[in-house]
Amino acid sequence: MRLLYIFIIGLFLSSCIQHAESNEQVTEVVSQSYVEVNHAKGFSIDYSHNDFTKIAINSVQSTFDFTDSIFIPHSANFEAKGRKVIKENYQSLALQSSTYLAFLNVIKKMELVKGISGLQYVHSEYYKSELTKYNTQEVSINGSIQMESLLSVNPDLFLIFPFELESREKYEQKGIQTLLISEYLELTALARLEWIKLFGLIFNESELANNYFVEVEAEYNSLIKSVDSAKTVFFNLPFKDNWNMPSSNSITANLVKDAGLNYIYSDTIYDNSVRAKEKVWNDAIQSEYWVIIASRPVGFSLEDLKDEEKIYADFPAVINGKVLFCNTSTTGYFTDGVVEPHLLLKDLIALQEIGSDSDSKYFKLLK
Repeated sequence: MRLLYIFIIGLFLSSCIQHAESNEQVTEVVSQSYVEVNHAKGFSIDYSHNDFTKIAINSVQSTFDFTDSIFIPHSANFEAKGRKVIKENYQSLALQSSTYLAFLNVIKKMELVKGISGLQYVHSEYYKSELTKYNTQEVSINGSIQMESLLSVNPDLFLIFPFELESREKYEQKGIQTLLISEYLELTALARLEWIKLFGLIFNESELANNYFVEVEAEYNSLIKSVDSAKTVFFNLPFKDNWNMPSSNSITANLVKDAGLNYIYSDTIYDNSVRAKEKVWNDAIQSEYWVIIASRPVGFSLEDLKDEEKIYADFPAVINGKVLFCNTSTTGYFTDGVVEPHLLLKDLIALQEIGSDSDSKYFKLLK
């Protein structure tokens, strides 16, 4: 009986979700500010049609192809014809990633978030409080989306990762409109931030989103330093026998470049930069700085780092106290850090020039 009840409820919830039929005439005409995309490679905006604006989402990497699109109607003559259409007023959202929270917070749309995957991994007290206030529900178990939970949230739009492509049809068969969000595949911090403009378009807050981007972009650009070839840097920590290093053309590598640091693997481009641990040990001996972005307990120290692997004590960055550490379990690196690249950059520069982390938000000198 319980299974029958769940099935009936699921059918009811599915029928409540509005989804454009192939010949449905759109009656909600949306007015939007003009948006120009200058940095991001993962989405584009087509203003060439009289009746609508088209937002196209595409892959950045040639090894991982995907596309998606959503339309903003400007005329009652526009027909959906099975295409995704932006609503004038959204009532509920489901998110597959907590990184989208920061974008929504900037444009003041947090109250729309009714479902999220990985609620337990939201560490920020502010975001936890906001999600509790709006009664946001967990929609996954161990990262796997639960259809029953998703249907109970009844989202107008479900923002998903591109690697959910095989599940997209399943969601839409249930009447859940999806949209691929791939800001994490961008190559620079400003390109990733520029996705705030896409969120502004979707939720009719283009002016707010554009103004925020312009302000942060100006501050970020004012901070950029010329690369000092003597200030070499390597990244992260090993996992078992392998050490993952970011591609030389990635958000993280380009961020430290803008901070004036010379990445030791800047002359090579890897889609998946996995190196043998021993290889990195040999290269790290030549590096002045070490940037670590990882989850560790509160109060994690330089001594704790050396306890993880004895050889670390021989690294110049450890000997000279030049380990720049961002603890993802105690900072909002994966949430607010996405929309605050100027503060990430400011931290990395200040820790080199001033040697003090008293005013830093994300990175600290490991002591």
